[in-house]
Amino acid sequence: MVNSSLYNLLYKGQSGGSKIKKIFSNDKKQFLIMILANLITQLGITYYVMTNTKITEEDNKSLKLFALIIITFIIICILVVVPIPSWLKFILFSAFSYFWGILLAFFKLKVHDDNLINMAMLGTISVFAIMFLIGGFLLATGIELGLKTGFFLFSSVTILIIAQIFNFFQKSALLTKTISAIGIIIFSCYIIYDTNTVLQRNYYGDFITASLDYYLDIINIFIKLVILNDN
Repeated sequence: MVNSSLYNLLYKGQSGGSKIKKIFSNDKKQFLIMILANLITQLGITYYVMTNTKITEEDNKSLKLFALIIITFIIICILVVVPIPSWLKFILFSAFSYFWGILLAFFKLKVHDDNLINMAMLGTISVFAIMFLIGGFLLATGIELGLKTGFFLFSSVTILIIAQIFNFFQKSALLTKTISAIGIIIFSCYIIYDTNTVLQRNYYGDFITASLDYYLDIINIFIKLVILNDN
């Protein structure tokens, strides 16, 4: 979502039956398989770290959380901006997934409800599967999501971030749940957009960049599902 959405805004597709055949070619199917395989790997790392990292209240009060946020921000900037070899990008992505697992362990400490975590995980998987299929179906019917859709979603996320910053100081429970509900809708739409775009553009074999978009969508939906359903 974050990295490809910016340069996807500049992409212009071509219509026609020949393009549809190319979009759903064997090469594109193999590329999708690589994307999903890497996505499963990275989410597996995050899940394992989240469930096996012990966070105490003392850790929560220390600067560890802030340091982790800075580290993940640096890694995502490198992945998005710096041109690096695929093998190094995979290693950095794995490190990013590892640190996100620790961040989610901090998040899990505040929830204190494993059933809610499990329910949110199943909900996130269901949302991803449905939105993924919708994204492919739209393109199969000739609907290409381009500049306007990307700009609208990017603007929506920007407004959402501003609202979250505002709510950080207001501490409104109602606003928190409203932001979470809207966030779920926005990032669900991003999965449709990302899928539609992945099938349209040529990533030149860079399946890691494409899977990073999905990873960020999934993490955001998961967190917001937990917050929305937390009493």
